[in-house]
Amino acid sequence: MIWKAIGQSATGTSHTATGKPCEDALRFTTQDTPDGEQILIACASDGAGSASHGGWAANYATTLCTKLLQSHAASSLPLEEGDVYAIVEQIYDGLKNEANNNEIELAEYSCTLLGCYLTSSWSVFFQIGDGAIIRDDGNAYYIPVWWPHNGEYLNSTAFIIDSPGLGNLNIMVIEEPVNELSIFTDGLQMLALNMESVNVHQPFFTGLFKYLRIADEPGKIIVLDRKLAEYLDGKAINDRTDDDKTLFLATRLSE
Repeated sequence: MIWKAIGQSATGTSHTATGKPCEDALRFTTQDTPDGEQILIACASDGAGSASHGGWAANYATTLCTKLLQSHAASSLPLEEGDVYAIVEQIYDGLKNEANNNEIELAEYSCTLLGCYLTSSWSVFFQIGDGAIIRDDGNAYYIPVWWPHNGEYLNSTAFIIDSPGLGNLNIMVIEEPVNELSIFTDGLQMLALNMESVNVHQPFFTGLFKYLRIADEPGKIIVLDRKLAEYLDGKAINDRTDDDKTLFLATRLSE
């Protein structure tokens, strides 16, 4: 079954007001394996607002992560936990080298990382920091893979550069298919998650996935992707969050 996917990042109003660019990044693609399997790959990152090069780091992390996962998919080998660690270690090393070359503190390259690697029969998820990965449970209900990682304060979290040992890296491998998935950065947490019940705000996703399911040709998916960008930058969202926001949606279901 072929994946249908859309995803956009939008600049937060707080960034617009101060002239800062969007410091979120998103990359996603599908990769066909030599034996004909189509694998969905998606990576999102949020550059820390306090880091002068956080936006650059987010773009670097998502670009390199996606490239390395595509290369792995082309080998037809299963993606194991050790492979994910090796990929994120390469990202860490790249950020550290960039900081050293520019003689800048590594903390200035702080960014989160969320990603998935989905096959027809098994799934891999990984995450450092806040934001969330949401998946269907097979019964038309959406659940978080992990709850967002926040520290002592609401606006604090973990970043790739925090530790060379990647102690904050979460990895999950499940031997079951996932039919619908979403990744979003922390700018959407208060809309997409119910903090009181510690669960997913179901209506937020059921409405969005409904339109993606009925898209039955590439042109309609392109239109939905454009409308998603308008939605993320619209008044209804901006009235509830002033942060950068990224939202990725993918389904292999049809209606």
